[in-house]
Amino acid sequence: MKTYHSGTKESKRNFFKRHKYAFALIVSVLVVAAVIVLAVVFTLPEKDTPVGGTVVEPPNVDVNNDPTITAPMNGATVGMDYADDKIVKWDTLDLWQWHPAMDFVGSGNVFAVMDGKVLDVEKTTVDGNVVTIEHDGGYISIYKSLGNDIAVNKGDSVKSGDRIGSASSSMLSELNTGAHLHFELKKNGKYVNPTTILNIEQDK
Repeated sequence: MKTYHSGTKESKRNFFKRHKYAFALIVSVLVVAAVIVLAVVFTLPEKDTPVGGTVVEPPNVDVNNDPTITAPMNGATVGMDYADDKIVKWDTLDLWQWHPAMDFVGSGNVFAVMDGKVLDVEKTTVDGNVVTIEHDGGYISIYKSLGNDIAVNKGDSVKSGDRIGSASSSMLSELNTGAHLHFELKKNGKYVNPTTILNIEQDK
């Protein structure tokens, strides 16, 4: 009786033997390709790297973050000065009391001293027309004795030097002063002398 053996395994072995060089070549090509791809990926310049491969750092520039300060009036003279450590006489009221403000006497436009946001616009009996502006750094500026031509509304953003109104004699408690701006400045809730931010030239 004849015995038949399957030639499948033998055929597979012969196939790999006949094509071993082709397989070796394919594997070599794949390895070389992988090496090239990795080399390109790891040597690509960064997005902002200029030609030549040198990273150029931005120059160090000193930025002036100080706020822009504008005088609240032009051409006015200082009347009753700031007084928080002594009492002064209020001529209209004929009273001696402290004066947490600086009066700028004269008619003319009134300007925001710094960038900020209008907290309130009021029409009062004693202080006249009043605009209150909040600024960075904990500052609040208050403009009293304004005329009826107020140019801002509550919630408005203003820039230093923006017109907010005009000086008048609407402040009854300082009626004898005539047209003027009663300017108050607070920092972190406390009154401060306006000259801490304003360059005021006064006659000595």
